[in-house]
Order: sequence, then structure tokens, then C-alpha cells
Amino acid sequence: MSITDSLDELRAGAERLAWQLDHSGLSGVGADESRTVRVHLDDAGRVQRIDIDHAWWRDPGPDRLADAVVTAANQAAVNRISAWSERVAERAGAEPPADWRGSLRQRQDEEPHDGRGTAPAGDRDSRTEALLRLSEVTEAALSEMDDYRRRTEARAHQQVLGRSRSDRVTVTYAGDQLSQVEVDRRWLRSHPSGQAMGSELGEACQDAYDRMAQERQAILGSLPALTALRELTADPVTLVHRLAAPR
Repeated sequence: MSITDSLDELRAGAERLAWQLDHSGLSGVGADESRTVRVHLDDAGRVQRIDIDHAWWRDPGPDRLADAVVTAANQAAVNRISAWSERVAERAGAEPPADWRGSLRQRQDEEPHDGRGTAPAGDRDSRTEALLRLSEVTEAALSEMDDYRRRTEARAHQQVLGRSRSDRVTVTYAGDQLSQVEVDRRWLRSHPSGQAMGSELGEACQDAYDRMAQERQAILGSLPALTALRELTADPVTLVHRLAAPR
């Protein structure tokens, strides 16, 4: 088998795997035991919206509201993962539909090329340069792996706090999972609407996500080779597509 044939086969396999493992469009919704609190997650597993029924004062009540939010968020995460697992099982051994392949390749062809290993597939010299670039970056990135592993392991055991703009709500994330919610007791006694609380909770979660993103950026910012490798391999299907030569 020629190198061209091997790359074509690799590209097809990458497309198949990307389709089988695709989680786009898979959101998650979870509720607490009273069904008063509902948390909606987007397809990245982040809190998109929190709905709190107007009857929250009776059940779960002000003393158990925070725990109800955590329960609903965790249930939403479980439901989202279950839906993704079912999709993976349904697609196992199947081929991506033509319209999915077509839209994927159209997006790839429309993406700008920066000249650093992302040249169009038809340019043989550019493909060689891209392979050399990938090899060099990979070798340099390996020397940074120990430091990256140490930092990410330390981060996994750290808690990240997020606060609403009014400071009425504070959320705590352990890793990427919501683990604790605190709501200002004085504000709770004023009997705020479910919509107002949902909005404050959403703000706090977004603040936590922003802080986590800043921490990840800080880690990668001190590891230039890993950052470069991440950029080159952000989309394996696109990378293989651009390296593959036409028949």
C-alpha cells in the first residue's frame, strides 16, 4: 500500500471515529427529587440554564435549595453521558452519512491555512513541511509532558469558585463538576423569584468556567511546545485531511 493510500485510509478512519464519538447537539437536563430545580447543560457539559419553579419555597425549601441545584446538575451530567453512550453504541460499526462527510469536508476546506502544517492536501511540498513541523513539535512537546502532567494533576484536586455579579451566589467546582452551591441567606429570606435565582446561579457558573479557562491558558502559556502541538492537532480529522494527497 502506498503512502497516499495509507493516508486516505487513515483519513477515512479518522472521519468514522469522529462521527461515532461526536457529542455535538447532545445536551443534558437533570432535576432534583422535588422536580422543582432543573439544570440544562449544553453539548460541552457546561451549565446553560437553571430553571427554578415558583414553588421552591415549599419544596425543596430555602435550607435544601443549594443541595437541590447540585443534585440536578449532577443528574444532568449523567443523562448527557448516557445519551452520548447510546449514540456511540448505535453508530458502532456504521459509516458516517454522506451529508455529514460533506459538511465536515466543506468546513475543512473553508478554514484558513496559517502555513504551519496546515497546508492544502494537494501541495506535496507543503505536506512534507507539515509532517516535519508536526514531528519537531511533537518531540519538543514530549519534554514538557512531565511538567504538564504535574500541573494538571494538581489542578484536578483544586477547587474553583465562581460568583454572581451581586455576590449573592457562590458555586464550587471540583475538577469540572459542580460540587457545592452557596446562596446568601438574607437574599433567600426575601423570597426571590425562581427566575432571579436561576440567573444568579448561571452567572456564578459562568464565572467559574472563565476562571478554569484562565487557569488552563496559564498552564499552556508556559509550555509553548505543547501549545503548538495542541493547535496542530486540535482537529485530527482536519489534520489528516490536509496531509492526505488526492488519488
